[in-house]
Amino acid sequence: MLEFLRRNQVLLGSGVFLSLSLALLVVNRGGTRRFDPLGAVFLELLRPLQSVTAQATREVSSVWTRYVGLLNAEAENRRLRDRLRALEAEHHRDAENRRLSHLLDFKSHLPSQVVTARVIGRDASEIFQTLILDRGERDGVKPAMAVVCAEGVIGRIAQSSPHASRVLLLSDHNSGVDALVQRTRARGIVEGALSGSCSMKYIKRGDEVQAGDVVVTSGLDGIFPKGILIGRVSSVSRKDVGLYQVADVVPAVDFAKLEEVLVLASAPEQVNEAIEAAARAKATPEPTATPVAALTPTPLPRKPAATPRRGESRREAVPVTPSGPARP
Repeated sequence: MLEFLRRNQVLLGSGVFLSLSLALLVVNRGGTRRFDPLGAVFLELLRPLQSVTAQATREVSSVWTRYVGLLNAEAENRRLRDRLRALEAEHHRDAENRRLSHLLDFKSHLPSQVVTARVIGRDASEIFQTLILDRGERDGVKPAMAVVCAEGVIGRIAQSSPHASRVLLLSDHNSGVDALVQRTRARGIVEGALSGSCSMKYIKRGDEVQAGDVVVTSGLDGIFPKGILIGRVSSVSRKDVGLYQVADVVPAVDFAKLEEVLVLASAPEQVNEAIEAAARAKATPEPTATPVAALTPTPLPRKPAATPRRGESRREAVPVTPSGPARP
């Protein structure tokens, strides 16, 4: 018997398990498991393992989701940064184009030979207010030439070399520009100060000057042409005694933001003459065209032939040739 079981143990084992499976199917054929003690045991044993596995799966999924989100956010940030840099570059180009267009428009209205220069340096100390330009004597830039921009007066050339030059700004304490108050034509000298501010000095005490008045160049100092904007009066101070009054002037040019300037190479007298000639031509009305019919001369009536007096015979006209009267 034992020998038989030993030889057929595989077959007998398969039959036993098959019989148990059929029995379980018959018991649970109605759909409700009414008898499964092993399933309940396995369910209880596997619950902690499944809980740990589910929690680990959720953590890994969350970490992966955050990682993917960070990658997407980094890519989006990179794209936005590139877009921002492109917009800033475009805005800078537009601003530079507007500034250069304004400068060229101002240059076209100046009746003077002009040298366009770029600012390449500034004075590091606070004692002197100067700029360094990339144009020099080989470009026609010489000391005492006026330096302006579209906004107004900048200063004058103080020193030049073959390829560079130094500009003494209007706000420097060594600077001085002969100026006029545009509204009342009061005259004075606009000077700088160590603090970088400007003031208009030597204004006659009786001249009318008030805050908000526009100050322009007078053209009498031999450097700047007439009528270029200097700035506006911010306040006026008048002492109890003295012949003059002083007006604080705010320059029209922001010297800290200058990038391109214009150097006036023509003599101020020539520029003033050209400005006055242009003003006269603009003020003189153009002659109106006269109709052609009005220029046609009116034919005069012919006089009747004179009647010969009694006793006089009418003479025939004798044609005259270069050699004398022709013979009949």
